[in-house]
Amino acid sequence: MSHHNAIGRKRAPLILALAICFVLAACSEKKEEQTVAQTPVKTQKQVMKSSVDRLVEWPEKDLRAGARKAAMEQRWYKPSGNSALEYYLALRKKLGKPDESVDTALVDILPYAVIGMDQAIANFDDKEALRLEGLIRMADPNAPALARVSKDLEKMKARQAQAEESKVQAEEDKLASEAKAKEDAAKKAKEAEAQAEVSAPAPVSAPVQAAPAPVVAPPPVTVVPEPVVQAPAPKPAARAAIEPLSTPQPPYPREALLAGTKGEVVAEISIDGTGNVTNVRIISASPRNVFDKSVLTTVRRWKFRGNGESTTIRRTFAFN
Repeated sequence: MSHHNAIGRKRAPLILALAICFVLAACSEKKEEQTVAQTPVKTQKQVMKSSVDRLVEWPEKDLRAGARKAAMEQRWYKPSGNSALEYYLALRKKLGKPDESVDTALVDILPYAVIGMDQAIANFDDKEALRLEGLIRMADPNAPALARVSKDLEKMKARQAQAEESKVQAEEDKLASEAKAKEDAAKKAKEAEAQAEVSAPAPVSAPVQAAPAPVVAPPPVTVVPEPVVQAPAPKPAARAAIEPLSTPQPPYPREALLAGTKGEVVAEISIDGTGNVTNVRIISASPRNVFDKSVLTTVRRWKFRGNGESTTIRRTFAFN
């Protein structure tokens, strides 16, 4: 008890200044205060209920020890679930009857919670501002600060509601997207299965074996005697090549030699079986009648080895 009285004496000037502000605000916004006081914030009450109710389950001596320690460490309103304000609120609820030490501590701590709420509002920290608003409302539903910041709190509530709605909508969109993805996957799988059935080759039927052809007896083989091929008649023995014994060259005519005339004579020579020349015939001569006589006179005297057969040969005589 003495500890709480000491805290009260130290905070008296601050409390007095805040009280004056609260009274002025209450006078100017009395009507609005009544409206806000009658409008509980469900979301914040639920949050505060969860943190305070959790502490209510503690034994009384543990709550008092936790509250004293939090006050000594100046943890007036935070962190959530481990602040002096929440310990004393839980202790008041657990006792279920007025307790001077608890009530005095709450009066001392409440201004700090108001300052924290104002700072959260200035920093647009909706979550913290609404948490402290719920704690202040639990400590004193008619606290003047609630009417003073009612408009800001209403805006925060709207933002919180919109954020919650957006969160729910995002979750619904996510679920819808996942459902659509599953549906599309199932549809594609079904189409692939149908395509596979269409593309599958038709079953191959077993080949039909043709009936065996009737066995037909082969026709009788007629043996045709091969014609008798007579051996060719033996060729006559090749005649032995004629062998010259005396075949001098015709002399170059004097007139042609002096004149520088050149020419050529082709002669056909007939030889009998004894090797004597029986006839000489000029086939061609160039120039004519220049070298003919010399060839005829000389060739008629030629001698060959006789082979028993008549032979005709040709010779070319060149006069260069």
